[in-house]
Amino acid sequence: MKYAIKGLILGLAALFLVGCEADNQVLIVDNDPLAPQGVYTITGDNAVYIYWNGPYERDIDEYLIYRSLTATSGYAVVGSRGAVSNPNLDLIVYEFIDNTPVNGQTYYYAVASVDGAGQVSELSAEAVFDTPRPEGNAVVFDVAIEPTLAGYDLSGRVNVHRDSAAADIFIDRASGIYFINVADAQTDLQDVGYTASFDEVGYAPTAGWSVNGWAEIIAGHTYIIWTRDLNYAKMRVESINSSSVSFRWAYQTDPDNPELIAVGNINQKPQHGGEYLLKPKSNQVPVNSGK
Repeated sequence: MKYAIKGLILGLAALFLVGCEADNQVLIVDNDPLAPQGVYTITGDNAVYIYWNGPYERDIDEYLIYRSLTATSGYAVVGSRGAVSNPNLDLIVYEFIDNTPVNGQTYYYAVASVDGAGQVSELSAEAVFDTPRPEGNAVVFDVAIEPTLAGYDLSGRVNVHRDSAAADIFIDRASGIYFINVADAQTDLQDVGYTASFDEVGYAPTAGWSVNGWAEIIAGHTYIIWTRDLNYAKMRVESINSSSVSFRWAYQTDPDNPELIAVGNINQKPQHGGEYLLKPKSNQVPVNSGK
């Protein structure tokens, strides 16, 4: 079980103390602290960021962060976080960064409260798991200017030729507008729209994949790529330059894991028609396309 085990001796001692009196004063048992709530994580590169809400108690001394490779057992402490003094019982949100995970491995997390007497709460109730993945930055060039740097291989994390078999996507322009294109009919693409930050998109979508295989590149938009090898990735446009586009990317090395939907719930690739990957005639696209 995922809960802190309380010993039988401690339980019997508590029952005994409740009923005892000394000098006509009832001995009051100091109850265990409440568990943290609202636990969630953000996926990083060889890192997981854990967040939680501290309980509305004044006597919390620290928090223990637990991790396991399974959901219901094997939890061990991987770190601690000192509590902030909270005399007014305010809502306090805490962060802990676990820098020890390996990319592509799924980890399960829980958090417990520890009070001034050293009593440890039950573990947090939320089912929280995360699969860290590599991330980085890439500058991809317009195919008409530099075709050898117009493609990008997400698994290799390197620019490749637009026609390379390793390319997942490539960049081109039509009527002065940049487009991101999938490299083949076995790769899928989705523009999830403007995102205020890179971490705003944490999971790949289950539907809504492009029927074209290309999309206009817009600053601040995030694009989800579903590769031919069944890996998910995201690419956020950081800047649009005169001959290239700068992206921040993340690539999930664990196949069919959309953490970037539940693990093991494998999506089925959409079936594309003959027009997939083909831009309009003469490769001309209206200036307001996609906006």
